[in-house]
Amino acid sequence: MEENKNVEPRGHHFVPACWLAGFTASGERDDRIWVTDFSRQKQWKSEPGKAGRIRDFYRIDHPNLDPVIVEKSLSQIEDPIAPLLKALDSERREPNSDELDALIHFIAIQFVRIPPFRPFALSVLESVNREELAAALRTPETWAATLKKAGIASDAPGEEYERVREAQRSGKYLLSVDTAWYMKQAFEGVSRILPRLRARRWNTAFSTTGSFIACDSPVIMEGPKDQWIGFGNADFISYAVSRHVTLFGTATRRAPLFATRREIAAMNTLAMRRADKQVYSHVSDFCWLDETRKHQTDWTLFSKDRF
Repeated sequence: MEENKNVEPRGHHFVPACWLAGFTASGERDDRIWVTDFSRQKQWKSEPGKAGRIRDFYRIDHPNLDPVIVEKSLSQIEDPIAPLLKALDSERREPNSDELDALIHFIAIQFVRIPPFRPFALSVLESVNREELAAALRTPETWAATLKKAGIASDAPGEEYERVREAQRSGKYLLSVDTAWYMKQAFEGVSRILPRLRARRWNTAFSTTGSFIACDSPVIMEGPKDQWIGFGNADFISYAVSRHVTLFGTATRRAPLFATRREIAAMNTLAMRRADKQVYSHVSDFCWLDETRKHQTDWTLFSKDRF
């Protein structure tokens, strides 16, 4: 039986397999990787091609668009970056200026393609929508004018003034958007993120033992306590290139750092705290620091609530 080469890919990677390969023991895509899932309290071995993915995550339902256009576009972005990720890992070196710019673009895309970006983007839209909706619902007349401007009949089912006003007051009036909208916000977001990333002074940390871990929310930002941390006010932004190499952007340029065992554990703890659900490593007993700053290798002792 001839294989159908036009079969639509269904497992969409929100973190690239070429990047996950750098956290295997050999650095190759056909090697195995440990997946530690904090939401399920489970750990198992997988492969880079089978980890960090969600079924139909980028699928577009539009009559005039290829349903997997986003997945294909992301694959095309990953193809030229994969050799660079592998080279930096195997050669244990800093990226040059051109390589760094390519990595910065890759980091920006990583930030907007992951599952947590979607509720963030929707929350921004809802905050704007709530203000506009409140203004539209001031009176039945303003609501009718709003519907007319939008081309919606005032007697359309589900658009009754009192019902919508009550839903808005109770907080139950929620927006519903499709994947195409999310991806539009994601790629527009990249253009806003890039200047902030490029303005940073990028440094490189190396683990000679290859003990850095990765997470499913790989762009890690730390900054002032009790504040929303973004690309503008973060004290530092880190991104693990592989288990041997981590980039971090600060306000000042520093010499490459050969991280100590404790520094590696501290960086791994940040990855665990930043993780949406999962971290990825070449060993099951990776190192980290607990809330008392004690060195640990048992992931089951970790809890975000303790930090």
